[in-house]
Amino acid sequence: MAAYKITALQKALDGSVPASELERANEQYTELTVKYRDVLQKDSLLVQKTSGLQHLESENESLREQISAVKKELEITKEKLNTLEQAWETVGSVDRASFNNEAISAARRITALEMKELNERQRVEHAHRMYEHMRNSLRQVEERNTELESKFSEVRDQGKH
Repeated sequence: MAAYKITALQKALDGSVPASELERANEQYTELTVKYRDVLQKDSLLVQKTSGLQHLESENESLREQISAVKKELEITKEKLNTLEQAWETVGSVDRASFNNEAISAARRITALEMKELNERQRVEHAHRMYEHMRNSLRQVEERNTELESKFSEVRDQGKH
């Protein structure tokens, strides 16, 4: 019986590792844990930087759109000014005595119609800008939603394992 116990103990001893190897393995495990934590921190920092960069890019695009809108509005305002100047010159250059009230009234109505057209064009430009802005916002929300869904499924799949 003692020989059987000695054989069993010898097999257990053969299957075990020396304490120095266990300590070395624990040190390696600790080093790997520290490195993994560092990698996770770097990854988190990169995600933050990427998020910030995306925010800056969208803000930059928004500013470009605003610049474009201001340029278009400036063009429309210049057209309005030119229309008013032309109407003023027309009224001022013609002898008022020979220009009857109907002609002056017609010139005023034409000028008013041109101003209404320019104002309407301004409203259309604004509506188009707002539409594009909303469309871009919706696209960004959809992208973020897809991103969150994929992360959610990753977390769910990791939870199953």
